[in-house]
Amino acid sequence: MGLGHANLEASVPLNPEPTMSVALWLNLIACLTAGFCDVRTRRIPNALTGSLAIAAIAVHAFGGWRALLISLAVMAVLTVGGTLLYSRGGIGGGDIKLAVTASGMLSFPLCVPFLLYSAIGGGALAVIFLLTRGGAKGALSRGLLLVFAGGQGLAAEKRETLPYAVAFALGAILVALAQTVAPFLRITL
Repeated sequence: MGLGHANLEASVPLNPEPTMSVALWLNLIACLTAGFCDVRTRRIPNALTGSLAIAAIAVHAFGGWRALLISLAVMAVLTVGGTLLYSRGGIGGGDIKLAVTASGMLSFPLCVPFLLYSAIGGGALAVIFLLTRGGAKGALSRGLLLVFAGGQGLAAEKRETLPYAVAFALGAILVALAQTVAPFLRITL
């Protein structure tokens, strides 16, 4: 055994398999389930978001008071912001509950890339949704009504809902990948 062999052993990590925390797994499973339900029924079950909230509290309680308080603060801030969005018709109640509980499960700072990735996914989903519902001209007119008239003209036509839980599922997937096999996806604060 020469010096080269010792260097080879030192460069190989003891655990080469990237692992995911319980919080990442629970968040990923909940967001994927919510995305599936939202596509099929345009609803996110309260049992799912309620279970995720309880699990978030339990997971962070094991991390101590500080971890629990940070998670609760994340959920409180997003509940206030989400309520404002919901009251203006910007997003559904189930979507808000999923954003609040999933962010609470990830806590700070992982909730930030989760929400950013979800917003990017939601924007892409909205573009696809608009383009598949009436072509480019219809998408442009609906987009202009949304931006400049606050969606006022959209109320007259039948409003279809966007399954935004799909965007949250994408956010959960990307955060899980960033924390395991794709560190180049990490967003540092």
